[in-house]
Amino acid sequence: MKTRGLSGALVLLTLSACGGRQTPTTTAAVGANGQTVTTAAGTAVNETANTRFNAAAALMRQHDEANGNRGDWAAETCNEVAGLFETAANAQANGNFPEAWFNRGLVYDRCGMTEPATTALNRALQVANGNYCRAKVQLGVMAYRRHDVPAARQAFEQAIQQDQTHCVEGYTNLAMVLREARPATPADWAPVVRNIRSALALDDRYLPARTQLALSYLQQAGDDPNSRMIFLAGLVCAQAAQVSQSQNAEISPDVRSFTADLYNTWGIIDIRRNEIIKALEHFRRAYTLNPNMFEAWVNYGTINLSFRGYQDAKEAFEHAIALKDDSYDAHIGLGVALRGLALTQPDAERAQTLARAQQEYERARTLDANRADAYYNLGVLNMNYLGGSIPVLRAARDLLQQFVQRAGSNARFVTSVENANRHIRNIGSTITALEAVGGGAAPAPATPDPATPATPATPATPATPATPATPATPAAAPAPVAPVAGQAPAAGASQ
Repeated sequence: MKTRGLSGALVLLTLSACGGRQTPTTTAAVGANGQTVTTAAGTAVNETANTRFNAAAALMRQHDEANGNRGDWAAETCNEVAGLFETAANAQANGNFPEAWFNRGLVYDRCGMTEPATTALNRALQVANGNYCRAKVQLGVMAYRRHDVPAARQAFEQAIQQDQTHCVEGYTNLAMVLREARPATPADWAPVVRNIRSALALDDRYLPARTQLALSYLQQAGDDPNSRMIFLAGLVCAQAAQVSQSQNAEISPDVRSFTADLYNTWGIIDIRRNEIIKALEHFRRAYTLNPNMFEAWVNYGTINLSFRGYQDAKEAFEHAIALKDDSYDAHIGLGVALRGLALTQPDAERAQTLARAQQEYERARTLDANRADAYYNLGVLNMNYLGGSIPVLRAARDLLQQFVQRAGSNARFVTSVENANRHIRNIGSTITALEAVGGGAAPAPATPDPATPATPATPATPATPATPATPATPAAAPAPVAPVAGQAPAAGASQ
């Protein structure tokens, strides 16, 4: 993958003789190779703008890499760094510095400050005369995040139209959007493949494009673990991993993030091929490379639940919830892990762990009361683990009945609905027996339901990133001679 570092020369500001004030120099900045530093639009960058830009970019990267690459962005730091990029841009005549405005937009995006981010990105397009692939693509990324897929697709298409020979991010993200539309025929797949090939033709080391190629093969493989397509998907990942390993030992945050996406995809492919141990390792590599990658934590936790690795699953889902507290699946997964851990604990500790599991299920239910999973898990929890009194059993029966109602004819829940109906009948018989002898509690089952319910309490399929394949990365300092801004991502981490 091609990366571009901060290659503009760092030059001291020129001081004026009037009142001690600093006056931006109009002298063009010169790179280490003696060539003039220029913007994406080909305009020469003066020494003052170049120096200010490099200082802002260094600070941006510092915040990106803080906390073990988790970042430490807050409103105060976002405003500070965004202001530095604005100062760099305004050191150019008429603010003609697309990269500085672009990075200002990305900084605001780090903090979820959508309005100023959009304003800055549009300013980048304005000073580049509308022809700045990366700014247009980032506007598409933001539209995608707010689930406006038509607007995202339009932005990616416009970015490509404006710069067909360099916009690798545009081709990659357009391929992703088209792939997610579930193409069914060779004619439907043709534009997906064409856009991926266009991206790789521009940069055959661009990891997000290779990841999209692997996902395309995986999608075409369907449920057949022996499909030639799934073999090709794994091969693409293996080759892409070699590309990432050929980078410098100290890989930049953007390459690290792209590589994490790749390993997460590789883990999904492993699952389809029933290679669970390999999947665990690939998901672990993904969240190690990018600790902010929610999907990798969820997938790692889900696989551990499948063979009752409850402690590892618990830790993984706790990380996932720290990143995304509104994830239904992560709360359910954590509840299942806690319920499994409780089975091996002393009574006092077990009660606390089961109470935590119940809280996680209830949290999931508040996030989406219409989904069935939480009701099944709460029903089983009440039925087997909360004392067996008549009121508790009645609550369990009610929860299981609600599960059956919400599950309906969903194929995912067929076995669990059968189990729930059996539990409902057994609970009715138990309540009748208890009432006949004057109440009391039902004995704990000799073999309780497994801690991972038959209903897939965790995601039905491994999670793939809910963001475009090209994460938002800051623009590098302009390179000597007119750089092609869309040709490769530059230094900086995606959040």
